[in-house]
Amino acid sequence: MRKKSQKKTTRQRRRTNEAADRRIQADPVSMVGSIAANLHEGSRSEYLAQFVFSSFGTAIPVPHQEDSGLDIYCTLLERDGQRAWPHAYYSVQVKSTMDPWVFSSPESVRWIIEHPLPIFLCIVQKPEAIIRIYHTSPRFAAWSLPIQRWSRLELIPGTETKGHTIEWRMGDTFKLEAPILEFTIQQVLDRDFRAQVAKVLKFWIDFDVENLFRIKSGIYFFWAPHEYETNTTKVTGMSGQGQQLLPEESLQRAHNRLKELLGFLATHHYRNKDMVSAAIYAMALRQLFPDYSSPNPHDMQLHTELNKRFGMEPPSYMYQACDSLLKMVKDKLAQQGIAAP
Repeated sequence: MRKKSQKKTTRQRRRTNEAADRRIQADPVSMVGSIAANLHEGSRSEYLAQFVFSSFGTAIPVPHQEDSGLDIYCTLLERDGQRAWPHAYYSVQVKSTMDPWVFSSPESVRWIIEHPLPIFLCIVQKPEAIIRIYHTSPRFAAWSLPIQRWSRLELIPGTETKGHTIEWRMGDTFKLEAPILEFTIQQVLDRDFRAQVAKVLKFWIDFDVENLFRIKSGIYFFWAPHEYETNTTKVTGMSGQGQQLLPEESLQRAHNRLKELLGFLATHHYRNKDMVSAAIYAMALRQLFPDYSSPNPHDMQLHTELNKRFGMEPPSYMYQACDSLLKMVKDKLAQQGIAAP
């Protein structure tokens, strides 16, 4: 019995050792004191990218354990005497190959669309020390067409020197025909060249910021350069894309933005003695938002002045003059067969 038990124990040990060998072969990173041979390939690309983007401002790398899709958060700095101030903010995804950037789920597509900062794709070609930077405007194209119900998005980087901003291949695939910037590490050491790179980055950041504001405002539309050239801000025209009718879920958001803006515009023109524009904006507010809401967008001083100009002192209510103007406009429209639905 003892011999059989010893043989059984030996076989169990052998199986245990073989299983451990297989685990080590399958997962070499787990071997204490060693790392995978290609572990730092991506990291070196990120180091180089951080060096490049730090030439224009701050470049803060995301720790690997906190990486949810973007590698560096950056600013563009503008010098003022002995100080430098950030005047633009953006984020960067770094890759070391020309493989497509794929968002393979509805949640991933929503993330890239709604991310609150401009995003650039940076590809580091280490053997040639070449940096290519791409815009990500297709994220706004996806936002502008919600009827598509995007479940996937694929961005394919190209190497042309001229491109169309939105080159829609098919379905959920977009071709980034040309980088907005392409240069070597040596080139970025030149001060004048760095200034041009920063200028191009700011050019594209500004478009992204405007389109991000449209997303926040519930506007399913975006604007971008129709065509562009690498390393320049040369534009031959603008392209707009989207839908003119707002989806119901965005209508209230757009109304809220409009109410606030109309209120500020009415007050601005009133205080600058432009009563015509002030009255028109006040009428628009009364038409679109007749019920009281807090905060109240209507300028009481403006309405007091309107009531005074129309001889309504004291008025029966604060908006009497403005509403009488609005009624006159509606009556005139009705004479032309134009009435509210």
